[in-house]
Amino acid sequence: MKKNLFVATLVSYLGIYITMPVLSAISTQAHLSPGQIGIMISLGAFAMLLFAPIWGKLSDKFGRKPVIVIGLIGMGLLFILYIELFRLSIAAPKTIKSLVALLIGTRFLLGIFMTTAPTSANAYMADISSPEDRAKDMSSLGFATGLSMVVGPIIGGGLASIGNLTLPFYVSIALLILFGILMIFLLPTAPKKTPAVASISKPTASKKFFSFQLFGWLIAGCSTMFVVVGLQLLTSLYLHDAIGQSVIQSAKTASLLFVILGISLMIIQIAQIKFFNWTAKQMMTRSIILIILGLLLIVLANNFVFLIVSYIVIGAGAGLGMSSLSAGASLAVSQDNQGSAAGAVAMTQGIAGIVSPLLGSFVYQINIKLPFIFFALFTLLAYVLFLLSNKKDCVN
Repeated sequence: MKKNLFVATLVSYLGIYITMPVLSAISTQAHLSPGQIGIMISLGAFAMLLFAPIWGKLSDKFGRKPVIVIGLIGMGLLFILYIELFRLSIAAPKTIKSLVALLIGTRFLLGIFMTTAPTSANAYMADISSPEDRAKDMSSLGFATGLSMVVGPIIGGGLASIGNLTLPFYVSIALLILFGILMIFLLPTAPKKTPAVASISKPTASKKFFSFQLFGWLIAGCSTMFVVVGLQLLTSLYLHDAIGQSVIQSAKTASLLFVILGISLMIIQIAQIKFFNWTAKQMMTRSIILIILGLLLIVLANNFVFLIVSYIVIGAGAGLGMSSLSAGASLAVSQDNQGSAAGAVAMTQGIAGIVSPLLGSFVYQINIKLPFIFFALFTLLAYVLFLLSNKKDCVN
């Protein structure tokens, strides 16, 4: 059962990350301007922000399995529309405004489904995990996320090099629809709750959905996602301006640094599952400290070796943060609100996807080191709020 949830999460994110290396290039071939590409990606993130909590509530009401299946197959069908629109736009001799609008609109629709399967998978895992095992079990889903971040771009880049820019999209379509159909048969309609889980779902143990404790978890998780998303935009710029690499060199080096970050993220999650077995709160506190340290190392970096170390440290922090966020938010609400909690967690990705690139790029224009200082200060504030919100918490 838990392996199936891991696969559903992995495939859902692979569907996104396989296409990411070629998205800008194929959009340019389709006559989209850089500004239009930015709007298209931002609207996808905005859709994630809007609909993640809705899918969470729907999974609470109608069950986890239907939402997971709808999410995977829905993404696959929308990718079919997406690539066909790209094909039509590329075939046109010049920009066709109606096709550009349809591409942007389709990306918005894709955003609606991007967090559907992971949100419901997180809630499903909470249903079948005891409080004692919650952090460990959620780490497996965090590992799926990290694995997709590393493997997805490698697969996408490799497919594009042996075929063309459309091949990664067709592979994503096949994966999403195939595993969406498989989940119909692999997942039970209703999860079987462990005795420990069933006991905390009684009315006497219920908790309000939104609380200061849940807010603490969400703001801490949001600070983690802010850093990860912000680095995706700023890394190549920083390599060019601070280290002195050429534009082409900086793009290649940035890709390498994110592979290093992703590997570090996966290693720490494997270590958490196999060896550490830290509680959710212990994971988050260590996560924030590592991320702040990594950001300060970037500020101090004057050579590539410093940057490698900083990305390893940030990757380890992000891995712990992603895993502990889902577990901590799950334990902060009643069993009846697991889907809503998972949706709230997924919202942090949408918020980071919208705010972090805009804010980071604006501050970067003032001073190239300022975004990393700003992210470190925001993470420190999140750390203080997290400690205050969990001061009397039984979740250690």
